[in-house]
Amino acid sequence: MTTINTTAVQSAPKKAKISQFRRLLWHVNRTDLGWAVKAGLTALQLPARSKRVALLKQLPTKPEWSEASRKLAEDGYVDVSTLVERSLAEAVASFADAKVKRLNELVGQQKERHKSFWVSLLDEDLVNGSFATDHPFVRYALQPAALRIIGDFMHDLPQLSDVVLTLSQPTPNQALSFSQLWHLDHDDKRVCKLFIYLTDVQDSADGPFTFIPAGPSKAFRNSLKSHMSDAQVFAKTGPDAVKEMIAPRLSSFIVNTARCLHMGSRIQSDRSRLLYTATYIQQPRIFPEPPPRFRAVGALTELERTVMRL
Repeated sequence: MTTINTTAVQSAPKKAKISQFRRLLWHVNRTDLGWAVKAGLTALQLPARSKRVALLKQLPTKPEWSEASRKLAEDGYVDVSTLVERSLAEAVASFADAKVKRLNELVGQQKERHKSFWVSLLDEDLVNGSFATDHPFVRYALQPAALRIIGDFMHDLPQLSDVVLTLSQPTPNQALSFSQLWHLDHDDKRVCKLFIYLTDVQDSADGPFTFIPAGPSKAFRNSLKSHMSDAQVFAKTGPDAVKEMIAPRLSSFIVNTARCLHMGSRIQSDRSRLLYTATYIQQPRIFPEPPPRFRAVGALTELERTVMRL
């Protein structure tokens, strides 16, 4: 796989200033006070929630999906490789491989370049900031197994927030930064991410998604620290609690990244890792709703429209 120097491309644009209100919400959401805010927002939208729950109940169910949802609730993660549709995963992989072949062209089209260790490969697919609903990455995220497993865990039809394709590459002589350090995701109070490995992840040199299950991660609740080093984490919980997702290409797993401390993309030597990620939150969103991330193309069910807020 081709490796390029992403640090030599055009520097990243300056970040927009964050309003004081959004900054306050950011701090509140990192603590248990966020649950009170979430409950208040939900109480203001009970009819909408009832509609979502009714739609969730329309999805098919299987014993193995119910078990996966139980494990997600208990442990904060679950391997769903055998539960999701293989054909949809293969469509994602084929689409991703075509992107990688154009890597040198696409690296310059990234809208965000603050992470030198990865390249975001889907930016050219956005039209006014939104993906077409017939995009293979969107279709994978909308499959019944994923929605039912995450929905049963959330007790609500989840909202699909985003889909991304990232190629992680080694950055020798650079300090670990951003998501290479230990962190929790604070997009909302309940955040689930559906991943597909699009390359084999055989050992630590491939930069596996690495995490601490929900139980041991409780020690890091209510922390205002954004990112932590190994030393800071292991001072509270030993390295024995750490799990690495070592798995072959097309393996798929779901992680509650708001609850499981995690990191990744620590690529070594000449390795690289191609990863699909779909992010789901529980409605209503704590933060002000961003512009639509998806645009309707073709016929959509009411359930699909609700998942994507269309």
